[in-house]
Amino acid sequence: MSNPYGTPPPFPNQPVPAPYQQVPTGPRGLATASIWLAIALTAVVVITAGVSYPVSMAVNDTMMSATPSTSTWIWISTSIALGFALIAVLLSLYIVGCLWLLRSYDFAKVINPTFHMRRSRAWVWLGWWVPIVSLWFPLQVVDDVRRATAKNQARSSLAIWWTAWLVAIFATNLSGRIFNSDDVLSRDAIIIVAMIDALSAVALVIACVNWISIIRGITRDQEMARG
Repeated sequence: MSNPYGTPPPFPNQPVPAPYQQVPTGPRGLATASIWLAIALTAVVVITAGVSYPVSMAVNDTMMSATPSTSTWIWISTSIALGFALIAVLLSLYIVGCLWLLRSYDFAKVINPTFHMRRSRAWVWLGWWVPIVSLWFPLQVVDDVRRATAKNQARSSLAIWWTAWLVAIFATNLSGRIFNSDDVLSRDAIIIVAMIDALSAVALVIACVNWISIIRGITRDQEMARG
C-alpha cells in the first residue's frame, strides 16, 4: 500500500521555478581573446610610434628624390605592413570585444534584471564609432555591465581607462592630420608627429592595462554570480 504522506511523483514537464533556473555561462573565451587582441593592438601602435620618425623621413625622401634609397623603401614597406596589421587587429578587436561585451550585457541582465541599463544592446556595437556619442556611450555601457554583474558592489572608477583611450584616439587623429597636411614635411613637423605618436602609444598602453583589469574583474564577478 502506498504511503499517502510520501513524496509525490515528479512532474517532468513542470517548468523549473525562476529562482532555480541555471545562470548562463559567462563569455570567458571571448574575454581571453579580447585581452590578447588588446595587447596585440597596443604592440602594433607602440612599434608604429617607434618607427614614426624614420618612416616620415622616408616619405619625404620619396617625394624629394627621383631614386629613393633602399633603406627608404624598407621603411616605407615597414609602414605599410604596420598599417595593414593595425587595421586587421583593430577590426578583430572590435568584433570580438563587442561580442564579449554583448554577452556580458545579456549575462548582467539575467542575474540582475532590475538594474537599469542606461543604453540598449545596440549601443554595444554602435557606441564606439557613432560621432559625438562615442565620447561617452561606450563608457556607460561598460560601467553598467560591470556594476550590474557585481550587484552594485563598490568598484574602482573607469576614469583612467576612458581618459587614456580618448587621449590615444585624439592623438592618433592629430598625428594623421599633421602628417597629411603637406607632401613634404619640415623637420620640425616630423618631430612633432613622432612626439604625438609617442603620446598616443603611452596613452594606449595605460588604456590597455586598465582594459585588461576591467575584463578580468567582470569575468570574476560572472563566475561569482554563477556560484
